[in-house]
Amino acid sequence: MKKIISAICLMLLVSLFAGCKKVDLTASYIYIDTCAFAVNVSQYNNEHNTNYDQGQLASMASQKFPDAWIFVNGKDLGTWELPCKIPILETDSAEVMIYPGVKLNGVSTSRPRYPFVEPYKRRLGLKAGEVLEIDKIPLKYASTTKFEFIENFDTDYNGIFTNSDSTTANFEHIVDPDNPANRIGRISLVDTVDGFEIISSNGVDNVCMDFDGKVPSYVFLEMDYKCDIEDAQIYVGMLIDKSTTSVTTYEPLVIVNASSEWKKIYINLTQSVARNQIYAKNYRVQLSGGRSDDNPVHFYFDNIKVIYQ
Repeated sequence: MKKIISAICLMLLVSLFAGCKKVDLTASYIYIDTCAFAVNVSQYNNEHNTNYDQGQLASMASQKFPDAWIFVNGKDLGTWELPCKIPILETDSAEVMIYPGVKLNGVSTSRPRYPFVEPYKRRLGLKAGEVLEIDKIPLKYASTTKFEFIENFDTDYNGIFTNSDSTTANFEHIVDPDNPANRIGRISLVDTVDGFEIISSNGVDNVCMDFDGKVPSYVFLEMDYKCDIEDAQIYVGMLIDKSTTSVTTYEPLVIVNASSEWKKIYINLTQSVARNQIYAKNYRVQLSGGRSDDNPVHFYFDNIKVIYQ
């Protein structure tokens, strides 16, 4: 009997010491640089049955994703601002899934996942204590993603945007001084012209958005912009034409602070479209602004697009 008790005690002691064995918590790391994300649109026309030209495809690929949403083996490791070095308590082969994130409406505290692209998936060999750099993250638009319009200013005429009346400025389509291979839109507030009010309608293509008659899950207005003075403001809103009245409703959305450096903004149109869905015939984007004194002011725009899903 004593031998049996002694054997049991020995087994318990062995189990106890075995349970106290140290676990190696040395992390492996993945590093993602600021410019790692890239949107691949080379097959977009084939996959979406569209016929966008090369200039429009380049505008579709234009992006500025400041964040990465990271999942490893299905575990959510959070949202990381680029560039970032992410510790991972996984070794050997691990499936990494990455989504891009954006600053919605230009607000640094509102940073959702960008909904229009498929996640990047890759199986990586991770080693404890080592850093593995992911230098390229190719993304592609989801099959349900569509563009309501794209303005890249390649044409000589205003086919998408027009000014609201003769007293306000309109887009000039010019060669980009910083990149002669590219064209941009310029709005000049000079002489007696003190403001602009640009609407996505009534031009050659009569661009009124209806989203194929459906209520989209997500709608963003995306654009690049700058101004030759600091802190110039651009007002972004929506015009809603309703089937029940001839009066157009205006909804203000965002005030954008421009600077002398090019910036990109992602503006959420989703709620505006959703709350007007019952009576709306179509929607139009409105951009407006002005100057506070007699000094000339020039606003610059590129890659203006409305994307939805």
